[in-house]
Amino acid sequence: MTRLTPNRSLCWMALLATLHFPVEAQASEEDAETSSEPTADEPLDTEIVITGTRTETTRKDSVVATDVINRADILDSGASTAADLFKTRSGVSLQRSFAGTAIRLQGLNPEHVLILIDGQRVVGRKNGAIDLSRYPVDWIERVEIVKGTSSVLYGSDAMGGVINIITRKADAPFSTDVYGSYSTPNDVDGSASIATKQETYSTRIHGGIHSTSGYDLDESTLATNGSTREMFHAGSISHIQLTPDWQLTPRVSYRQEDKQGVSESGGGAVFDDRNLSEEIQGAVGSDAWVSAHGRLRSTSFITWYRDQYDSNQRESNALDSYQNTQELLLQSAVQYDHTFEDRHLSTLGVDVLSERMKSDRLDDGDGDRNRIGVFVQDEWTLNSANRLVLLPGARLDIDSQFGTHPTPRLAVRYDPHKKLALRAGIGWGYRAPSFKELLLRFENSSAGYIVEGSPDLDPETARNINLGLDWAATDSVWLSIAGYRNDVKDLIGFGTLEDGIAGSPTRYGYINIAEAITQGGELNLDTAPTENLSVVAGYALTDTLDVQHDRPLEGRSFHQVTGQLRQDIPQWGSSFSVRATWNSPQAFFRDTNGDGTEERVDSDSTTLFDARAAQDLQIRRTGMRLFIGIENILNDGDPEYLPLPPRTYYAGLTGRYPSDSTTESR
Repeated sequence: MTRLTPNRSLCWMALLATLHFPVEAQASEEDAETSSEPTADEPLDTEIVITGTRTETTRKDSVVATDVINRADILDSGASTAADLFKTRSGVSLQRSFAGTAIRLQGLNPEHVLILIDGQRVVGRKNGAIDLSRYPVDWIERVEIVKGTSSVLYGSDAMGGVINIITRKADAPFSTDVYGSYSTPNDVDGSASIATKQETYSTRIHGGIHSTSGYDLDESTLATNGSTREMFHAGSISHIQLTPDWQLTPRVSYRQEDKQGVSESGGGAVFDDRNLSEEIQGAVGSDAWVSAHGRLRSTSFITWYRDQYDSNQRESNALDSYQNTQELLLQSAVQYDHTFEDRHLSTLGVDVLSERMKSDRLDDGDGDRNRIGVFVQDEWTLNSANRLVLLPGARLDIDSQFGTHPTPRLAVRYDPHKKLALRAGIGWGYRAPSFKELLLRFENSSAGYIVEGSPDLDPETARNINLGLDWAATDSVWLSIAGYRNDVKDLIGFGTLEDGIAGSPTRYGYINIAEAITQGGELNLDTAPTENLSVVAGYALTDTLDVQHDRPLEGRSFHQVTGQLRQDIPQWGSSFSVRATWNSPQAFFRDTNGDGTEERVDSDSTTLFDARAAQDLQIRRTGMRLFIGIENILNDGDPEYLPLPPRTYYAGLTGRYPSDSTTESR
């Protein structure tokens, strides 16, 4: 087996970069303490979101509906990675494979969901998807979810929606956090952070290790369903107040992940697979008020990502393979916001991206792409009494591969009553083909076929229509209803290319072959029957159609039901919660009898049921929380179609010093 090794020089450079404290700048104490970041337990009225419009607003007042997983939700979930946060999230579908865990939104594939960290896109897609399990939750403040096309603000890859991971920052003059847990059969998580917040600067440094054992749901085969994983991460984020109106935000992080598993080919060959990935990110943001009504923000961002995949055939080396992929992404963004007489909030911005990939499987070994996007939008309040707001916007992307591509959007919000909000929108989105879809070159001589990319691919395009209603029926009952439809053109699929010379290998490649429709709706209820009891329930309907084949898209549940119940006992410092998700059967299409025609196979329905209990302790100003839990209590899942992790028991401890500065206790 080829030995996979990390780039140790870059590793040490990234780690040393986290060990910094910024120099002190001049600003008033009042300005330094002012922050738009919400605390973990803030209500909907004051919780700040930014992803839907790229400008800060309260979640309650946002023209674009935004779902939020805040810090308290993260702590209560018992999750160790970002992927775990979505297991019981209404309207979110998880796709699991050896490559990790990815997300579908509104019935669209993971390649149509843009993943951001602090507003900047990440690289490292495998089969079109970003593995969310590669991001640990200990450095996540909150996650914002916008469903429906958002290409008007973010360009390519945002056809189905956007998931924005917001990192944590210092919130006290001095604080430390520790986390440790153990779960069956042999999973270990540990992380720690140290933070300081002074008048003019703040810094938070974090790091952790995460070890996960693999699992096998079908003992009749040698292949495993879940890979073993060893992950290490470290990073820091700082805020420097240079003047009362100007703040800098430097950030750096390093992550290394090593996954191992066993796979089998259709011909019976067995492979020991290993996947080693590394990721270094660095960013510097600037946020300045240039006038009483004008705000200028800019960000420079760099990501280096390396993925090594080694597949070693047992008892033979005929089908051994090694792939080394490196990606470099440079991003810069400038955004100017200006208010006019409290009726208009106008935004003008420019995004510049330069992307490079080197891979053994790309034709000529590398690819490069440059993009520039210009966007403009205006949040126009026509009637402040009933809050009638129009949000027109447009973006023009210029791609070195595909030329220009416009994506307009119009969103509307109307509040006929102070407790009722109506939202509607129509927008266009697109996704540019990936490097592998354009430039892939792979030949399997033993199997007699070649897979090729196509430089003539057209971008995928979509039109999205959405409607929504939010109703705060009482102080303790909140209800939302939403519906949507996506019409997608030029879906990129896999097909047979023109015939070659007789006797030569069969040629397969990526081509624009399909149209698809996804439509459906969501119903969500959030209520607190008593002061210390909360209940959250959701229902999502997802109806899809592959127009070319007149059948549903694979792997989508038509019905999804989610629920969560939490009971707090303040006098004891205790809390108990249960979460559940039910998914109806999913359709898959396989040639089950060897006749060359695919038949429909429906998976079983699945029910995920988790339970968790926690006990708070106070020891000399140190806030501690003991917790225990069970995941997948019913041990549900299917090794072929739905490889869910089996039943797991876990226990752990969190600690924070000083406890009186925490915003996380509930």
